[in-house]
Amino acid sequence: MQWEEVAADLGVTVQEGSLPHGWWGAYSAAEHSIVLAPELGFVQRRSTLAHECGHAFYRHVGTGRKQERQASVWAVRRLIEQSEFIDALRLADDCLGLAHQLSVLPSDVAVYISTLSPLERLLIREIVERNAPLAGLGELAG
Repeated sequence: MQWEEVAADLGVTVQEGSLPHGWWGAYSAAEHSIVLAPELGFVQRRSTLAHECGHAFYRHVGTGRKQERQASVWAVRRLIEQSEFIDALRLADDCLGLAHQLSVLPSDVAVYISTLSPLERLLIREIVERNAPLAGLGELAG
């Protein structure tokens, strides 16, 4: 998925620009635009743009815990395909390793796991255990 195309489909303009210290991106509801920090690497840019597109999708005005969670969930459910997550679990058993395999941030993996229903967790665990048993799936342990 090309995130610039997703932004365009949402009618959002994306540009690089200066942001407050420590910010990687920001969505402006008034301008329906996203600003990204210019120094981001590929994974940072991809994850940040996906998150900011989540804000744009919901047309968030301002920010708060609820809006941040909503944008993060929207983003990770599009950044991470369940089949790719299962494949990554066969190669890695922690958030950092999974993030590397999926080309996302470790925080994206944590949010993705937190969105899985108990049934999804069970099915994923059974699929992975049948094909390639892993020792440390603590994050999926319900």
